[in-house]
Amino acid sequence: MTRNTFFNKNTNHQIKTSGFGLIELLISISIMILVTSIVLSQHNAFNSSVLLKSQAYEIALQAREVQLNAVSIVGDGTPDFRKVYGLHFNKLTGANDSYKIFQDAGDDNFYNGASEQFGKQGKLDSRFIISGIRTMDGTTVDDDTINDISVIFERPNFDARFFTGPNSEVSDAISSIEIDIKLEATGEVRIIEITKTGQISVI
Repeated sequence: MTRNTFFNKNTNHQIKTSGFGLIELLISISIMILVTSIVLSQHNAFNSSVLLKSQAYEIALQAREVQLNAVSIVGDGTPDFRKVYGLHFNKLTGANDSYKIFQDAGDDNFYNGASEQFGKQGKLDSRFIISGIRTMDGTTVDDDTINDISVIFERPNFDARFFTGPNSEVSDAISSIEIDIKLEATGEVRIIEITKTGQISVI
């Protein structure tokens, strides 16, 4: 009798103290869901930032290639070797999802439409837009109201020249331009800087 009573008490004790209760289980699941959602949201933000940086460097690399084409006199398949090559940026809606690479057929140092396009054109990822164009006077903004601009390179120099319209070159005081590439979802911006001396960098 005493042995059975002891055995029953010990068994009951084991049942009461083993395993998780329903409330504990729900709390654990809730914590796991919260942590997972935070990690995923941070991961998506990190991925977007990396893609934006990659897009900016792709444009900078394309600008460098255009510069090299101008200096090395890449031909267009005809005896007429045009020596002026350029890129055109436009921040207006409908045109701010791409940039143009051109040969200056009109000899006015400005992009004048599809007839001047040269090679593979620049197309931004659908998540990004050209959101700003600025001319820089040293370290200060000279003009941030520009809607579109052509950057041209002409042999034999690596120097860049900037035009806001046909034969409308920016003032001599301008030392560089900045092109903003924006991730629309977050508003994050990367800047491509092109200086008059031909340096191209991503900020």
